[in-house]
Amino acid sequence: MPNKRLFLFVFVTFLFMIVTAGIMGNVSGEKKNVPEVQPFPHVDTSKSISVEQNAEPNVTPLKKATTKPKLWYRHFVVVFKYHHVAKGSDQHYAITPEQFAGHMSFLHENGLNPISLDEFTRFMETGDLSTDNAVLITFDDGYESYYTDAFPILMSYGYPSVNFVIADRLRDAADRKREKMTTPLTRQQVKEMQGSGLAAFGSHTYSLHDEQEQNEWGELGPETAPVYREDLQRLEVEQEYRDRLYVDFSMSRVGLGEWTDHQVDTISLPYGYTSSIVRETAQQAGYRYVFTSTPGVVKSGTNPFAIPRFDVGVRDVDVTTLHQLFTKAKNEFEGEQS
Repeated sequence: MPNKRLFLFVFVTFLFMIVTAGIMGNVSGEKKNVPEVQPFPHVDTSKSISVEQNAEPNVTPLKKATTKPKLWYRHFVVVFKYHHVAKGSDQHYAITPEQFAGHMSFLHENGLNPISLDEFTRFMETGDLSTDNAVLITFDDGYESYYTDAFPILMSYGYPSVNFVIADRLRDAADRKREKMTTPLTRQQVKEMQGSGLAAFGSHTYSLHDEQEQNEWGELGPETAPVYREDLQRLEVEQEYRDRLYVDFSMSRVGLGEWTDHQVDTISLPYGYTSSIVRETAQQAGYRYVFTSTPGVVKSGTNPFAIPRFDVGVRDVDVTTLHQLFTKAKNEFEGEQS
């Protein structure tokens, strides 16, 4: 088994080099058509730096709260999950910029404190968290709307966030804009947001974000689940399944690490599908933190390969729903203190 894993890793690295060469060819061909963008200013996420000092120049700085912030909970993290922030979208997992701005305003007005991915992983590692009322803001899929619509709002508050991107779609070439596919981020946009100090990026697999047939009757399910092999007229066996996941997870981790110049050790699972095999393979592929779609509060001792999140990026989640969510977290915290 170790020899086979070694062979797979060498194969993944070789395949990644080929894919990168092809993509970079596209990038160089399209580079002259890519418009220059105004870099976001770097923001120090330390609490000693004020929002007024770090706000984007064309964004009105927010006033500091004059009242003592409310304690909702301590040594807990509520993790938000969003997908797409855009006007006029009919997707279920899409909200308008106005709705997203309302969510961020709710956090600001209620003394809830978004933290960086680095602070979150330190908490997972050590159990130490100095920020009360902590919130981690995450996005799945790596859509361009994160750059155009969500990130400017986050910048105005000085809020950090993390986006889990589908690595195969992260490119600058014109073919990233395809029919019936929501436009993904470009690498240039990723670099720009990274430079602000407020955006981190993780994996949402390399290319396992579609649905595939799960059986001979053609029923569909996530690609991260075992799939039906039409060529062999059977469901893939466990070792085939594990190898397929390992190759994809490894390509995404290695590729994103190369493209972002940052170590990538976080992955969120498409469609929230998880199993013992998925978790084991993610760990074998080099990930230390796996985000799911199971709702729940993150505490000291939470399984790092089964991190829960609240899916708040849908149209029916308003500020009343958020208040109920945080009230429940507060009650849970107070119950543990009694």
